[in-house]
Amino acid sequence: MGLGLEISFIFDVEEPLSLYLELKDRYFFDPRNGLNLIMTGNGDAGDKDRLLRQVEKVLNIDLKWLDFWDYTEDYEGFISIEHLYAKLVDLDNALVKNPEFYQKVSWGHGIEEGYLKDNFLKDIRFLIERLHLNIGNGASLVKYVSE
Repeated sequence: MGLGLEISFIFDVEEPLSLYLELKDRYFFDPRNGLNLIMTGNGDAGDKDRLLRQVEKVLNIDLKWLDFWDYTEDYEGFISIEHLYAKLVDLDNALVKNPEFYQKVSWGHGIEEGYLKDNFLKDIRFLIERLHLNIGNGASLVKYVSE
C-alpha cells in the first residue's frame, strides 16, 4: 500500500532487534501498510473525516494515543507504555466485538475492505505484543517518530 508517513516506535530501553524481527515476521507486520494511515491519516490534525476519527466514531473509543499529529503536539517526548498498552487492549476488544466496523468507514484507496477488514486487528495485536515484549525488557516509555 505504502500510503502516508512511516511511523517508528522508539523505547526508553533498547529494543532487542532479534525479538522485534521475529515478532514482525510472525504477524507479517509492515509499518507502511495501513497502521501508519490510522496514525497519520490524510489531512489536518483536527479533520473529523480522518481515518482515525472515523474508526473512533464507529467503535465508540478514544484513540487519541494513536494520533501521531495530536501526540506530537501534546507529547513531544515519551509516553507511558502501560497507558498505551491498556488503550490498545481496549481497541482490540472493540474490534473483536465489532468485526464489521470497516463497513461503516469511508476513506478510499481500498483501505476499508483491504487493511481495516484483513489486517488492522493483527497490527493492533502485534503492537500489544511488542509493547509487552519491551515492558519485559525493562522499558516504561515509548515515542513515535516518522521517517
